[in-house]
Amino acid sequence: MMSNKAYTDLLALLGIGGAHPGGLELTKTILLKENLLDKKLLEIGCGTGQTSLFLHAMNLDITPVDNHPIMIEKANNRFAEHQAGITALQMDIEKTELEDCTYDFILSESVLSFTDTNKTLPELYRLLKEDGVLLAFEMTKKDTMHIELGDRMKQFYNMPEIFSKNDWKEAFEQHGFKKVEISPFSLGDLEPSEPEIQPSEVIEDMYFEVMHEHEKLTYESQEYIELSIIRAQR
Repeated sequence: MMSNKAYTDLLALLGIGGAHPGGLELTKTILLKENLLDKKLLEIGCGTGQTSLFLHAMNLDITPVDNHPIMIEKANNRFAEHQAGITALQMDIEKTELEDCTYDFILSESVLSFTDTNKTLPELYRLLKEDGVLLAFEMTKKDTMHIELGDRMKQFYNMPEIFSKNDWKEAFEQHGFKKVEISPFSLGDLEPSEPEIQPSEVIEDMYFEVMHEHEKLTYESQEYIELSIIRAQR
């Protein structure tokens, strides 16, 4: 079975924007409920910059970061094309070079699950101002998920763990976050969305095998997985 490196490379080569269920429309719906005016925002794992450009278009102060060089290139091409005047920065969100207590609001879309949360959550806590908000879109497992399926998913996506809603709540609280609210969405209740793609000119055949494996796991796991919106304060 291929590993997460191949899967994240696939996402980058295809230039997939809004990969989580519900896509950009769900992201917009959730973000528009927040009071972001005059706030300083950070998007971690910004991918091709789809959400960051939306926030920038609302005249918000947004800093996009990602760890994948191809994603950074595609995000910055997008920003240049729209004359947005923002730049995506390449850095590891488990240990950034950003200043303490800089941001009022941090957005994370399907990112934390693929990191060591014992490193990422303290880092994001450090970057938030007092009472700052972290909003994360994350996969959560139901109690009915089979161990064997969970193990295959962890191996393929290189995820340290697949968290339940309670696991996420405990992880956030363990690292100092307060007012941790988790709102789950059943995958069947979300509007189907076709993610935007910006494919690279050359994509090796092996990546289509990775896509096939991903689609197979997605199909097998859909009844055992929810999408949860996690909102927490420093």
